Amino acid sequence: MAANSFLRTICLSLKNNHFVSRARSGEEQMSQTGPKTVAATVNSFQILETLIAADGPMGVTELADVVGLSKGVVYNHLGTLSELGYVRKEDQKYRPSLRLLSLGSRVRTGYEIFDAVRPHLENLTRTTGEVATLFVEEDGQGVCVYQTAGSESWSPEYVSGDALPLHVTAPGKAILATLSDERVTEIVSRHGLESVTDQTVSDTDALFSTLQRIREDDVAFAREEHFAGIVGVGTAVGLGERAPAAAIGICGPLDRLHGRYLKEDVTGQVISTAKSIGVDLTT
Repeated sequence: MAANSFLRTICLSLKNNHFVSRARSGEEQMSQTGPKTVAATVNSFQILETLIAADGPMGVTELADVVGLSKGVVYNHLGTLSELGYVRKEDQKYRPSLRLLSLGSRVRTGYEIFDAVRPHLENLTRTTGEVATLFVEEDGQGVCVYQTAGSESWSPEYVSGDALPLHVTAPGKAILATLSDERVTEIVSRHGLESVTDQTVSDTDALFSTLQRIREDDVAFAREEHFAGIVGVGTAVGLGERAPAAAIGICGPLDRLHGRYLKEDVTGQVISTAKSIGVDLTT
């Protein structure tokens, strides 16, 4: 990503973030459902997330410009993050440390579904040669918990741990179809239905019609709704009432995933894999 483009993207993200605006003004806001939002903690995470999103190390001045804080404040946060081992200083610039990999890895292994689903997804990729994914609903978004590497050079423009709108991916729509209409309405009210591409379902009535079809067919499709030229198929994985809603899927370029190959071959493999996962989780 070009430097100017990166700065514009991060600045826009921070500008639209409610908690960041509170942090900049020094306020600690009481949540309607929980404790106060601590400005210093918000600042540390915004600095860390900015470093992670960057293409390379960043200096204090550059970071301060992006997050909208003084150089002194940014310097102090970087010092603390360095002491904790989450940031490394190299030639007067800073980059995230590899220790962060441990956090994500430990969180993921804490989900029972990860160990149960991973071998099935790897087998799905060996069978089809396509990228297979596992998504779990968290706070009304779809978090990619795991993805395999397909036999081709293509890979999704997101990584494990990224949270995506549920209405733009096949596994996301499959997850929505397992939820009550009340819960879906709540998610839409909170996150909206952003038109990521011209094909994205961005109308509430159209979304509910789509979800009804998914419930009837037990399979969801996403045709260029997240990225142009990319399609996917997904189906839900039943984990029980207390577990988070989850779904698996396959995604890839439209020039490869289309016609009978997509509708019958790949879709059949995805559905069969979901059934096998369900058997493993209930035995």
